Amino acid sequence: MRIVQISDTHISAEHVDFADNAAVIGRAIAELKPDLVINTGDLSMNGCIAPVDLERAADFHRSLGVPVLSVPGNHDVGDRPDIRADQVLDDARLAGFAEKAGPDRWIKDIPGWRLIGLNAMLFDTGHREEEAQFQWLEEAVATDAQIAVFLHKPLFIDTPDEGPRGYWTARPDPRKRFLEIIGDRNLKLIASGHLHIARELVFDGVTHIWGPASSFVCGPMQEDLGGNRRIGLVAYTFFEDGFSHHFIYPAGAHDLQLDPVASRLYPSPRATAAQ
Repeated sequence: MRIVQISDTHISAEHVDFADNAAVIGRAIAELKPDLVINTGDLSMNGCIAPVDLERAADFHRSLGVPVLSVPGNHDVGDRPDIRADQVLDDARLAGFAEKAGPDRWIKDIPGWRLIGLNAMLFDTGHREEEAQFQWLEEAVATDAQIAVFLHKPLFIDTPDEGPRGYWTARPDPRKRFLEIIGDRNLKLIASGHLHIARELVFDGVTHIWGPASSFVCGPMQEDLGGNRRIGLVAYTFFEDGFSHHFIYPAGAHDLQLDPVASRLYPSPRATAAQ
């Protein structure tokens, strides 16, 4: 089965700064003709405060002409209050994502594999759905199949036992619980987005893929997290006894930086309150 992972499409009704890159990604998908596309979050530019952006993201997915499964990112459903106090994950934002983009967690079984989509934005929020998702995950991993997990925020940057990395990753406690639930199951792949970089790492037999963004890269405003700051996608082929993958950086995509326009696209809470 051929699957394409895209991430951080940041589709917007108002801000079209990076729309050309999304169009290039769409054309690349048409050429690849995958069986399934998985978007690992931040479908929208500002969907958690402008639902129309999620609607535009859904339109983009429909335009691809193939089935799409998605997991939410922070710009789709919000985040923890210590990250963005004015855009906290809540019931309304979760419901808005479900209405426009589909379920925030899911299972897709293919020959030899169980693909699992997780809502990483629930981690360490205390929202009741956080515990419900962990209980759901315990049932989801009860399989003899190989397991691939797709989520927005990566579990870690360098090692599973590292400390907090702030905005960039899941916190240590939910990361530890996730790994305990997975236990000795046949986990082979964890694919994430969020960092706007293309990177891969094999740790204890598990391949970790950080999917490149479909929209923009970050310049000096982002600390060095390794990998390549490129616009692209990841193409996978899943076999019954394994998988292969490669990063694709389509011709015509431009590695545009967020830095010059960040304050306009993502104003600070203080600036927003003053408007």
